[in-house]
This record gives sequence, structure tokens and C-alpha cells, in this order.
Amino acid sequence: MARRRSRFRFLILPLALLLFWGWGDYRSPGNPGVGGFAISSPPPALGAAPGPVYLRVNQAGVLPADRKIALALTAENLAGRTFSVINEPGGAPVFSAAVGPDRGGYGGFAHLYELNFSALKAPGKYRVLLEGQTSPSFSIGDRVYAGVIDLTLQFFRVQRCGDIGPALHGPCHLKDGTAQGGPVDRSPVDAAGGWHDAGDYLKFMITTGAAAVLMLTAYQRHPEVFGNASGQGLPPVLAEARIGLDWMLKMWDPARQTLYYQVGDATDHNGWRLPEGDDAQRPVRPVWACEAGKGANIAGKAAAALALAAALWNDAARPFYNPALAATYRTAAEQIYAFGKARPAAQSATSGFYTETTWRDDLALAAAELYRATGNTAYLSEAKAYALAAGNTGDINWGNLHNLAHYEIGRLDPAYRSQAAAFLKSDLDDMQLFAASDPFRAAVFRYYWGSVFDILGAALMARWYEDLTGDTAYRELAWAQRDFFLGANPWGVSWVNGLGEVWPHHPHHQVADLTQTELTGFWDEGPMNRSDWLGIGIALKDPDGYAPFQSAASVYHDDLEDYATNEPCTSVAALGLAFTAWCAPPTQPTPAVLELLLSD
Repeated sequence: MARRRSRFRFLILPLALLLFWGWGDYRSPGNPGVGGFAISSPPPALGAAPGPVYLRVNQAGVLPADRKIALALTAENLAGRTFSVINEPGGAPVFSAAVGPDRGGYGGFAHLYELNFSALKAPGKYRVLLEGQTSPSFSIGDRVYAGVIDLTLQFFRVQRCGDIGPALHGPCHLKDGTAQGGPVDRSPVDAAGGWHDAGDYLKFMITTGAAAVLMLTAYQRHPEVFGNASGQGLPPVLAEARIGLDWMLKMWDPARQTLYYQVGDATDHNGWRLPEGDDAQRPVRPVWACEAGKGANIAGKAAAALALAAALWNDAARPFYNPALAATYRTAAEQIYAFGKARPAAQSATSGFYTETTWRDDLALAAAELYRATGNTAYLSEAKAYALAAGNTGDINWGNLHNLAHYEIGRLDPAYRSQAAAFLKSDLDDMQLFAASDPFRAAVFRYYWGSVFDILGAALMARWYEDLTGDTAYRELAWAQRDFFLGANPWGVSWVNGLGEVWPHHPHHQVADLTQTELTGFWDEGPMNRSDWLGIGIALKDPDGYAPFQSAASVYHDDLEDYATNEPCTSVAALGLAFTAWCAPPTQPTPAVLELLLSD
């Protein structure tokens, strides 16, 4: 993730803990919280057990048919030893086997052993036991991912900007903003709404567009896992996606052929405050217009999201059928796509926050979704032309949607399916090699800032490939990335807050910090290379509780000041949500009262 963060912190006292409205049924264990969130309390013990063996496991759990691997990080030779899986609660052993292969050393540890319990398929809650040490608990069952989507959507509600029911904070940035550039330079424009990008209060089309696309493609492919089985109201994921969609409509001025790409600037990072405080201190923020000849990437992402929405809301078989809204989205999508075609160059965010050089992938995806929404075969032809010119890039993130474009075109056009699969296979083969060289099987050639995109992206691309071809060759790669993200990593941390036993308690997030609230539902940024991290110059607030598990290859800190490895952001959460759609079971009917709240 090409972002540069700079914080100039000063101590302020929050006026009061805000009264907020949040939805969801998650509560931190033993803490009823408020509105779906828990008030901060002392965190549980870190992932480091007080002994020579440190057990790492996917803390969310696994499906009965999955390959099941826990890991033992140790300085001791454990060859020939036996490990057990025990019931939780009770501690009765239900499975035992010999310690498996040694994957080699990591950091200051000489060994990383596999503990394979794939033969255990009985549903239940368990822990791994080895050499007197127990792992965090985990579950086996068909519904272990049933609540993850709802949990993730809690975070998006916190990120809401404007006066659209935000959680944990009040209405904010109601006067966004003043045009910077474009035909109405220095004049007022309405850019209120949308999502705050991360722990700060900036808003970007580059990430909002990517997040909305990931949410909507996930729903389009797997509607059965997103709730609302009762058929009334709007599925929560679509209600949340509309926050991004309707803001993107505001960022497009068809009369003046102007597309805006960012709200706010680097001064947003001057001071630690709640977002509603900005309305008095900095009431009008800059709204940046795409520069002359640039904007194809911004336009492509926005047009793809709006076209997806047009197709969904124009489906008469769906309970939320709304042809008028669909027409609004479709018209904007076509206009913005045309804008992007006429400006074949990438527009990056200001101040180096997000730098992008590619754009053909975005236009390919937009054209594919416009074909879905309109049936116009000219869009399909353009989608394939752009996609072939774009090729593949080896990863997926807010800037690289190449393989998502290939996958979507392959789903829409059987004639393109083999080409799409070839692009995906090429990247997945590389990711297999990366994973094989990493003892924890993370599919990255290097832990750069935001490398969790590669990790989650590899898992998602493996499922796309399997969906197109029926070939399960990369399924274990997908499960290894999932397990790494959810706790089978050097630090023993689940990077989905609220999922598992050990997750981050000190994210770099102003609202969570100033309201003293346990922020749940976010997918964290995760580890990065130590030398890169040191080069940023971050000073940690507290002693490093994970110091024994840091290495030259990767570091992670659960620390308020670490905006490189521990800052929540919407695009990572959307990618995690998209992957979860491939793991989660069909949902139970959503209570009617909750549906009314979510579709408000």
C-alpha cells in the first residue's frame, strides 16, 4: 500500500463518550458494550505463551473438510513428540498425533513445526496442546464464518462520514467542501458522506471505488451468504455499499464533466480529534478534481461499482428491486466510464497517500460491469480489449484489480474463460513459490506496507480460479493465507478484530482511541519488512509486547502509534469481506426489526 502517514499528536481530553448507534450482535466476551461495540478493557495475554513452545492456529476455525494445520514455533527440537487436540471446555483429548515436518527457522527460533489434525472433523470447540502449552481456542464446523460478514460491517458503520448514522461518533464534515482545480475551482461542492478511509478522516475515490466493487462483486456472486433471507428490506451489505455509491455520485459533476477524487489533504493529520470537531475547526475541506488528461483509474473503479449496483437494483427478482435507482446508477456509470476513456492516464491521490500508475484494469472491469448492466456487447468487446492490454500484475489491491477484471469477464463470457484462468494461474503459480519459501506460507515475495492485500488476494484469486475452472489445485494456498491472517502467524494474532481470542487492542484509529472503545470488525494492515518499517520513523507508544517474534523479514505491533502495521482501512476490510463470502454458510433470516434499521 503506497501510503505515507505522518501524525502530529497532541493530548486532548474527549468531551464525553459519545452516544452512538451501532448495529450488530457482537459483544466482546464478558463485556456487553454499547450498540454492538465493547468499551475498552485490559487486553488478554498476548500470543506469546510463557514457555518454550508457541502455538499458532487459525482462531476463527475451519470447515470440517478443510486441511487443518496448527504451528509450533520453538527453539527446541520436538521431533518425535506428540501433540493433542483437546475439547473446550473440559480439556478432554479428542485427537493426538506425532509432531509433523519442521519448516525451518524463523527469527530467533530454530524450528517451526506443522501439527496436522486434518482427520478431526467433528464439530466443536478445541485447543491444541503440546509440551504443556495450549493454543487459543478455535472451532470446527460448517458455520464458523457465519458472523464474520456482520462483524466486518460494524467497522464500516464507524467509518461513515456525514449525517448517515455513523457509529461511535457524531455527524461530521457536513460542509465538505471546496473544489480544488476543475472548472469551479475554489467554489463550494457537495462532497459530504462516504467513508473515512482509515484511522484518519480523509476520503478517497481510489479506495472507496475499490471497496464498493469488492463488496458488490461478492454479493453478486454469493447473495445467499449476505443475510436477508426473509426477503424484506435491503441486505446489510448493500445498505452499506450505498454509502460509498451515493458519495461517488456526488463526486461526479456531469454538467461540467468533472470527476473529483479526494476530500481533504495532508493537514488532516495535524491533530488527534473526533471527526465532528472538524466542523468547527476546519469546516470546509478541499475536494480535488482530476487533473487534465488523468483519471481513467478513478473513473474505472467508480463506473464499475455503479454499474454493478445498476444491475443489482434492476433485477426484478430481488426484493429490493428499484428501477429508478438502477437507472441513476447506470447513467452515472456510463458517463464516468466515457470520462475515463477520454483520459487514459492514472490520477494519484495528493501528498503521496495513494499512488497508482495502472488504469486499463479499471476500465476493463467497468466495461464488463456495464455489459452486465446494459447487455450492450460493445462494452464486452471493450472490456476484453482493455483486459488483454492490462495483463496481470501478480497481486490484488486497491490499485490493481486486474485479476478481478479477468474473473468477471470470464464469468460473463465463456469464450474468455480460458484466458482469464491463464492470467490467474500465472499469478497463483508465483504465489505458490512465494508461499513455499515462507515458513508461515504467506504468499508474498516481501512484506511491504499493506502486504495483507497480497495475502488475502491470493486466497481470493485461488477461489476465483477454482470457480472458473473447477480445478482445486490452489485451494490449500487459499486456506494457508486464511489461516495466516486469522492467527497462524509469528505473532499469534487474528487480524480481524473480534474474531478469535487474540486480536489488536490498540489500533491507530482516532475514534476508537478517543472514545475508549474496542473497535471490532476491522481487518488490520498486518506485518511489513523491518527495515522498511524503521525507515518510516515510527516511535511506539508502549514497549513492544511482540518483540520475541519480530524478524528482519517482518514486524507487527499492536500499538496506537503504528500506522504502518496497525491501522484499519476500508479497502482491506472490503477485501476480507469478499473472501469471507467464499467461506461463510447461507445465512439465517434477518430479524425484520433489524432489517428496517439497516435499510434506513
